[in-house]
Amino acid sequence: MPLNPNKKTRATELIVALDVPKGELALKLMKDCAGLPIIWKVGSELFLAEGPNWVRQRAAEGYRIFLDLKFHDIPNTVMKAALLAQEMGVEMFTLHLTGGPAMIRAVRDELEKISDEKGIKRAMILGVSVLTSFDQPSWDDVSFSVSGSPSKIEDSVKRLVTQARYWGVDGVVCSPHEIKTVKKADAILYTVVPGIRPKGAKAGDQARIMTPKQAATLGAGAVVVGRPITEAKNPRVMIERVLKELDTPIGMPVKES
Repeated sequence: MPLNPNKKTRATELIVALDVPKGELALKLMKDCAGLPIIWKVGSELFLAEGPNWVRQRAAEGYRIFLDLKFHDIPNTVMKAALLAQEMGVEMFTLHLTGGPAMIRAVRDELEKISDEKGIKRAMILGVSVLTSFDQPSWDDVSFSVSGSPSKIEDSVKRLVTQARYWGVDGVVCSPHEIKTVKKADAILYTVVPGIRPKGAKAGDQARIMTPKQAATLGAGAVVVGRPITEAKNPRVMIERVLKELDTPIGMPVKES
């Protein structure tokens, strides 16, 4: 499990997004990067291609898994999904903060109950705030359709995260540009930060990006990097570059051919 998010001196961790359509491609990358301190993110594409057994097997093999399916439904449905995620052995998973307190509390209460009964460590619950694919004009459209008036992204994130920990989450997923906002609203929350691009990498469909070093300096609990790694000629070398930016010991580096 990640280190205690209460400690301000904790290192920023690296999450690598397995944005690939087949399990064999993901597993090759995971094996090629053996020994590096990585949390592996399984999103909708890979999960739908391979299913829960693939995730369960990777967790059983000792890989740290972040299940990023962004649950959002009625409380009972999300609670049952969360229990299945826990059973798979994942280290953390996501749900949408817009699901509200009843949904999140149902998840937290049931996971705590199961954790106590079985004597196992509970998976971290991460709340998704505003997706990093939104820029301000596109968020204006969404916020206006919901409330009748546009809202600044920073204000929306602040309102979502202010009560998030009391609803039951352990951390939040936010843009690097909202790290300060989240820390100001609740300094205890563990922050998982997508929208991270190493220097020189293409932004892709991410609208609000930052380098790993910049996000770490702001206090990110973990940064998420996907395509700049999975599409790299030598993914391990790219991962080592990111870990170096995060000041994470990696042992002997692999020479780039």
